[in-house]
Parts: sequence; C-alpha cells; structure tokens
Amino acid sequence: MSLIGLEIHGYLDTKEKLFCNCSTNSEKPNTSICPICTGQPGSKPMLPNKEAIKKSIQIGLMLSTKINISENEKNLIWQRKHYNWPDLPKGYQNTLSGSYAVPIGENGKFLGVRIRELHLEEDPAAWDPVTGQIDYNRSGLPLIEIVTEPDFTSSEQVADWLKNLIITLSYIKSIKKSSGIKADVNVNIKGKSERAEIKNIHSISDITKAIEYELKRHEKDKPKFKETRRWNSQKNITEPMRTKESQADYRFISDPDLPAIKIIEKEVEEIKASLPETPEEKLKKLIKKHKIAEKDAKILTKNLELVELVEELSKYVDVKNHISWITIELLRVLNYSKKTLEEVEIQAKHIGELINAVKDKSITELKAKQIMNEFIPKSFSIKDKKGISKIKDSEIKPLCIKVIKENPKAVEDYKNGEEKSLNFLIGKIMSLSNKRADFKTAKDELLKLLK
Repeated sequence: MSLIGLEIHGYLDTKEKLFCNCSTNSEKPNTSICPICTGQPGSKPMLPNKEAIKKSIQIGLMLSTKINISENEKNLIWQRKHYNWPDLPKGYQNTLSGSYAVPIGENGKFLGVRIRELHLEEDPAAWDPVTGQIDYNRSGLPLIEIVTEPDFTSSEQVADWLKNLIITLSYIKSIKKSSGIKADVNVNIKGKSERAEIKNIHSISDITKAIEYELKRHEKDKPKFKETRRWNSQKNITEPMRTKESQADYRFISDPDLPAIKIIEKEVEEIKASLPETPEEKLKKLIKKHKIAEKDAKILTKNLELVELVEELSKYVDVKNHISWITIELLRVLNYSKKTLEEVEIQAKHIGELINAVKDKSITELKAKQIMNEFIPKSFSIKDKKGISKIKDSEIKPLCIKVIKENPKAVEDYKNGEEKSLNFLIGKIMSLSNKRADFKTAKDELLKLLK
C-alpha cells in the first residue's frame, strides 16, 4: 500500500514580513531588506506580524483543526531551527514547529485527509546553487506550513486534493496568489520501503510526476534508509540530497528574543464568525437552493466573488435559467480583458437589468452581449443608456435590401450553395442595426428576399 504525505508551504498574504517592516511585494532582488531579515550582527526581531498570525488561525479553522488556545496553558513558543545553508543568514530559522513547539492548529481534517498540524515560520532567502547568488527579498516572509498524515495513496488523489485546498484558501484570501504553493512530499510503500522526502516542489504537475517516479522507484529498489531527495524537473527524476534529518539534527531551542504567542479564545471565535462558507457548502447551496446544474455550480465555486455575485443576482432573476450569462458571457468578458472579478466593479442588479431586458425582448441578445463587454471596468444601469432598444420588425426589411445591394458577390455565392455567405450577410444586417435587429426576424426576412 502506498503511503503519501504532504508538507505544504504557502506565503501568507501580508504587506510586511514576519519580524520586520520590509515589504513582501518587491520584485527587484535585494531591495526589500533590512538588518533584521538579513541577519546582521546585533539586530533583533520586531514583534511577530499580527496579520500573519490571524491568517494562520483562519487557515486552521478552514481546515477544521483544533486551535491551541492560550487559556489552556498552550502558549506558542518560537523555536530556532538550526541548519547551515547560504539561504539562512542567521544560521537558524524562526518557526513554531519542532520537538517542543506547539503548532497554531492540529488534528484537523480536509476532504477526508487528516491534518497533523499547521504552523507559522519565516522563509529563508532565495539561493541559486548554480550561480551562488542570494536574493534576500524572500528572507523573513511569513510562511504557513500545513502537514498532512500519510493518507494519500495516489498522485491523482494528491493533485485533486491540492486543487481544492487552493480554492478553499482563496475564499479567505490568506495565501499570495502570485507565489502559489510549494510542497515537500513524503513517499513510501507500507512494509516494503523506508520513507523518502522530496523537497521544494513548486507545482501540482511536478508534485504528481515526482510521486509517480518515487512509487516506481520504491517498488523496484525498496529503499532501506530514510533520505531527502530533490526533484529534477528537466529530467523528470528525483535525485539524492542527503540522509533524512531527525528533529535532533536541527538542534531546536526556544528563541529568547521573541515572546510567546498567546491565542485568546474570544479572538478565535470572532475570526470563526467572520469566515465565509466553504466551497463545498457553497456548491450544495447552489445546487439545492438555486437549482443550478452541478457542472455550472462547480465552475462558480472556484471563485468566491463569482458565487456571491450569483447569490446576489438571484434577487433579480431566476439564476437557474440564466446562469450562462455568468458562466459563459461574464467569464468571456473577464478573460478577454485579462481581469478577475476582484479587479472590476460589477453589480448584480446591473446584470439582472440586462438579463430581464433580453427576457422582455426590449433589447436583443447580441446587443446585451455587447453591453456586457462595456461592463469592464465598471457596470452601469442600462436605464441610463440610449440607443439600445430593439428596432421594429418593419425596419429590418430596408436593411436587408441595402445589404443585398451592397454585397452582390456574397449573394451570388449563397445562391451557388455556400451557406457561410448567408451568415456573412446576416452579420452585415446586425452591424447596420447596431445589433438592435432581432436575429431570427432578420434571417427570415433575408431568406425571403434572396428567394
């Protein structure tokens, strides 16, 4: 039986680093640094970033972990985790993990997989072993680590679980989207091989490939010793780094420069009350309450803002029968504009007005789609927009006559059997009418004249 566990690292979405005021958003190397995050002699850390602690608690609650409340005499003591690599200027990493540490949350469960613990720590710098260059912008970034039990049995299960985890954490805006996640993967075959840890894999695709490679290697070689390996994405293989460290190898000691974190129950309850419903809860509500097809509901639940827009839209229209205006049209407009729903201002009532106008046949569907394009970056009421109403059917025939006269070749091609020429002519009619002519009426009228 395959045993697979994950140690998932994600950058918390905060403006400042964990123990200093340096920005977390600098792109040019070594520009967002100070004596604290570069470990200069004599520098002392500031108090831990309060926002990072709050977001860690949010994540713990979303993953159903037990938050370690300080009233239960479980203060969270910062530990120094020692190792000697060029990316660690102090010679140790400040973390809430280790032999004697108390994690922020433990004993949770997410989509059937047990969460052993989650803890907060600072990230090392970015070291390029090829060039020897180090970028200290990353040093001191607040990092959450989520440790699972070895409950996975296949790479496909891991990939699906991670995708759902990322969607769930996006609901509370806790992890930096641009940074993604990275993971250490632990793999062994029960009773046949010892555990191997593959470090710092940066994409779900590579995590999947690494697991598949390791499972084949363990079946064939049956490793007898624990070891740490790296993933070579160019060769699609894992490579040995060193024998697996134990807790003692890191020489954990409590940090005398940092006070213990005290998590108050009242604060945890307030954070819990402010959390949104999970994607699973939203999915059930969309299907059960709003009668939306499961396929469409799954598209919506990938984005909290999208779900909330639909829930608000249900006040104005029957969303079940008009959901394509969101899952197809709105997403089309956002993708074309290279925008997310968070980056624009779109009101559900404005979309509702547009849908109802099409339903009442006061504007054409094509015109409505054109107006939807104009909702980026900010939607508006169509009541304030002139020249959008559907034209009378009696006005369509003169447009058809004009198009026939101005496009004799297309007319001839259609009469010679080229059906696409008919679509060309209809397109010209729609253009002349500024998309205000009824499409079916225009097509029928055009066919009559062509005969």
